[in-house]
Amino acid sequence: CLFNLKTSVFISARLVRNATNPLPKFNLSSQTSDDPIVAESKSDLWNPFDNSDNWILTAGKIENLRIAARKLNGLEVKQNQIFSFWAHVGKPSSFKGYVTGREIREGCLVPTTAGGLCQLSNALYDAALTANFEIIERHKHTKVIRNSLAEKDRDATVKWNYVDLQFKSQFNYRLEVELTATQLIVRFRGFK
Repeated sequence: CLFNLKTSVFISARLVRNATNPLPKFNLSSQTSDDPIVAESKSDLWNPFDNSDNWILTAGKIENLRIAARKLNGLEVKQNQIFSFWAHVGKPSSFKGYVTGREIREGCLVPTTAGGLCQLSNALYDAALTANFEIIERHKHTKVIRNSLAEKDRDATVKWNYVDLQFKSQFNYRLEVELTATQLIVRFRGFK
């Protein structure tokens, strides 16, 4: 399939680029923080416009978000350092616990392993814009889902490893990612 061939070329090119110019990885802190919130993004986990055929994929998406959130919650990023979604989430696979969720591919919703991670990248992008971070790399979705950040042009699609979300800040910040029963919450807290 042409899509798979193009994907393989893009993945290979990104692997070479990352090998020659590696992006930093930041440490997770388990301490809670009372530092000021610089930006916050909240999005609903369940879309009221979903149909019953998509509910199982949405449940898979939520599980995938929980797995990825654990890799990002508590990251402390120093000023002027580039944050990369894929440098911290890593390659998602069923071996790492990811399940079938929903992915937007070429304008269509399709079931795929680790589908739904874009809701997290959307929230990160939304918060980064609110915090006035410098956006290094961002890609829009090919389809706008009703009731999503894409309707507000605040979306950022990701696809391992060649479609990434990258940004940097003029100040140190701590990344917090939380899932409640109904929402995904992303926060940036400034710290010295």
